[in-house]
Amino acid sequence: MKRVRITEELAYGSALDRLTGSEQPARTPPEREEAVPEAETSRIKLSVFLNRGEDAYLESLASTAKFSGGRKLSKTKLIEAMVRAFRTSGLDVRGVRTDEELLNRAVAQLRK
Repeated sequence: MKRVRITEELAYGSALDRLTGSEQPARTPPEREEAVPEAETSRIKLSVFLNRGEDAYLESLASTAKFSGGRKLSKTKLIEAMVRAFRTSGLDVRGVRTDEELLNRAVAQLRK
């Protein structure tokens, strides 16, 4: 079965005007913004399972930020910052076999 493709010409051109009965001239497509690096624009939703202690820790960090003169940080933003920090740290996960070993390596990387 063939799929229909909607192009900018079809969406903004005279075909749409004919379908809607518009007497106005065809619209032009909106101007495109400058390209933004992919890392800033594409995001995915990710579910993270934490135990109560880990969740409480993130909540305490968020509240500490707020009550120390800043604004409350979301747990999502905190996790995002942690991922970015580890991304720049060069954490070596080659050959990791257990959760405990991963934790030990992460702690060691933080202490460097």
